[in-house]
Amino acid sequence: MLTAPRTTSAPRLARRILLWACAMAVLPAAGCMVNPVTLQQQFNVVSESREISIGRNAHTQIVEYFGYYHNPPLQRYVDRVGQKLVTICKRNDIDYTFTVLDTDMVNAFALPGGYIYITRGLLAMLNNEAEMAGVLAHEIGHVVGRDSAALMSQNMLAQVAVLAGAVGAASSGGGGDVAAASMQLFNALMLGFSREREYLADEQSVDYLFAAGYDPVRVRDFMLSLAQIGQGPSGPQQYMMTHPFIFDRIARIESRAKVVRAMQDTMGQLNSLPADTGTGFIGSDVYLNYIDGIAYGPRDDMRRLKLYAVRRGDTFAQIARRNLGSAQYAKELAILNGMPENAPLVPGATIKVIH
Repeated sequence: MLTAPRTTSAPRLARRILLWACAMAVLPAAGCMVNPVTLQQQFNVVSESREISIGRNAHTQIVEYFGYYHNPPLQRYVDRVGQKLVTICKRNDIDYTFTVLDTDMVNAFALPGGYIYITRGLLAMLNNEAEMAGVLAHEIGHVVGRDSAALMSQNMLAQVAVLAGAVGAASSGGGGDVAAASMQLFNALMLGFSREREYLADEQSVDYLFAAGYDPVRVRDFMLSLAQIGQGPSGPQQYMMTHPFIFDRIARIESRAKVVRAMQDTMGQLNSLPADTGTGFIGSDVYLNYIDGIAYGPRDDMRRLKLYAVRRGDTFAQIARRNLGSAQYAKELAILNGMPENAPLVPGATIKVIH
């Protein structure tokens, strides 16, 4: 469950973002742009400078609403991995900002102009640097494709019309309509990408991971873990709500990785280079060390993730009983580690546990 700071309500945050979007992107004459990824013309009335301004202004409110996670080494680590991916993306002539948000919500998203966010809740679910890089690369893909700008362009006329009607209603006491209108744009900025744009961002993430030397298929492991989640709209389920079509995405990521690997091998043969038999960098140890002790769960019932060396005979059920007082938490521990609940644990292996 998302726990918001007391200072700014969600409708108020959404209203501010809506006002910025309308102020910074007042409808000019209809125009088109060339999508940097597909190289096809697409409708867009939001210039790059306006897109960046919208993101810059919204960034302060996003951090105020969700909270900034005060862990400087972890913040620098996420930024370092993100900036490494930026150097090889197709739109690296703008500044990118990577921020860890202090919420147990399991999500990552990108605002216009290169502002990318990942929550501590999502970081807790990941198990290596390659998985984290895959999530960041996906969000970079949305920025590269200017997906937020295109989405705002497509929705702007309707949003402005709704806002105009809501303002009129508000003047006669219908203030709820203003909040409804602003929430529509807030959701559009953060959650509203189409199936095609999600797939395209996944394709770019595979390409960027390969180019950066990561194992691109590791992000599939993260998605498979999410697919094990049970009922409920909070926690890890949130990522699947905002990044849908998870099994289709897994299949496409695997296919794209095979294609890119085959192309890489073919180019190597043409240039008389030895075949690359490696899978790419994974980075489990370095990643786990950075998230050791990370806050876990909602702020009113916060715990910590700790690294644990498996003992002989350990099972997730036994560890859950010992650390959390009940075996019912075994599935949660297994999912946190990207493993089935009944998976045999190897003595000496490092896993994440909840304290």
